[in-house]
Amino acid sequence: ERSSDMMRCCRPRTLAVCARRWSSTLPPHKLVPMPRLSPTMTTGTVHRWRVGDGDPVHLYDLMCEVSTRELLEEPTPNDVVMEVEGHEDGFIAKILAPVGTAAAPDEPIAVLCEELQDVPAFADYTPPAGTLVPAGQFIWQAYLVSGLEANECGK
Repeated sequence: ERSSDMMRCCRPRTLAVCARRWSSTLPPHKLVPMPRLSPTMTTGTVHRWRVGDGDPVHLYDLMCEVSTRELLEEPTPNDVVMEVEGHEDGFIAKILAPVGTAAAPDEPIAVLCEELQDVPAFADYTPPAGTLVPAGQFIWQAYLVSGLEANECGK
């Protein structure tokens, strides 16, 4: 019965994707990565969360603020703070990186699930050590909040 359910649900998808979905003990979800704000960034810090566990997230919602000194080629003397906007719909199942937590780009900082009733399934979830979110798995955009002042011309 389960294999026929899998085939019916997965016709437009590849069987490999289907097999992963049905073999997982967790509901469908996505890992939210520490954004790679620049090619030179090696670490970012969660500066502020704008959402919490169980909160809905919609397209273009601001999810968090991230700070780094590695936005430009040369590290800045002060932190640069960027707001991060998600381009996904769902519910925050779990925040993995509380405020003040430093993480490398692409390391998971939160879990997003499709349905509110699935949030409790992630209460004890911890991604395996070394987990990185593949590029393109979670779409986001960032906006400058503070930390870079305009340079005056001629100086």
